Amino acid sequence: MLFLLVSLLIGALLSGVWYWLSVRHNRRKAVQVLRWIEAALAGQGHVVGIRWLAPSRFRVPLRLTSGVFNRAWVSVELTPCEMPLRWLLSKIRKQQDVIIFQADLDLPPAFSLDVHNFRWFARSSRKTSSDASRWTFEQTGPFVVSSRMSWQKEIACTMTSLSSNTNRDFSNISFQKDSPHFSVTFPVETISPTSPIRNYMFESVRELASSSSASLY
Repeated sequence: MLFLLVSLLIGALLSGVWYWLSVRHNRRKAVQVLRWIEAALAGQGHVVGIRWLAPSRFRVPLRLTSGVFNRAWVSVELTPCEMPLRWLLSKIRKQQDVIIFQADLDLPPAFSLDVHNFRWFARSSRKTSSDASRWTFEQTGPFVVSSRMSWQKEIACTMTSLSSNTNRDFSNISFQKDSPHFSVTFPVETISPTSPIRNYMFESVRELASSSSASLY
């Protein structure tokens, strides 16, 4: 009985230390991400604060110079590491830190649209050779798999703009009639100092948001 009690106390102590170190790590990482966001805005706006929603998730309000956005903010979701099991699962799933940019638009969309970007899907077997030189590759253009039989004009115009956008790092793009009107999700690493698209990442976000307003004319 005493051994069990001691084991539980040690386990609780180790869990507490792990949690404290994880929260401290996330606080330091948040400061780094805030600097990345400020630099990636490239003079188009500024970070005006931070609000923690969870140990691995925080919200950053933005003050933007662009007339397209109103009440803009980003939510940053870091890899959950405050609990050992969650941290292990995130590593197994190769979970990434992500940024979710959200804002209202001057002209709310006349439609609701949720677009998920899937880059690659492969299925193989143990008998398939791992030697890439023996594989046959075919390059295709972008295509859309839709859940609707027909599209209204506004959606068609927006989809044309999305398919012509050269930035393929957006994992999810959403247009909604209600607030927030616009939302886009992309990996935090795309605005890191080593990212080749860092300087025009938010410019791509602005162009995407403008596509819904352009479709109204």
